[in-house]
Amino acid sequence: MQFKFEILKKGETVLNVWDKNIAVQKKSGEVEIYQFYFDEDGLPRLSENTIFITRGEGSISAKDGDSAVEIKTF
Repeated sequence: MQFKFEILKKGETVLNVWDKNIAVQKKSGEVEIYQFYFDEDGLPRLSENTIFITRGEGSISAKDGDSAVEIKTF
């Protein structure tokens, strides 16, 4: 069976696919990692959470709707 993930926008490129992750390089050079899983019927689903990698000063932030948290790691 072949599954089709239609997640790329114009100018984006898939960098890597491993385990249940897809790394996509944005046109800006930033990278977004999508995670997927298989539901109880064996169908693939994209997780609502992604990992977004961009330039910065070593901090991690999490945003959910209107709330946000920032964690300094280095």
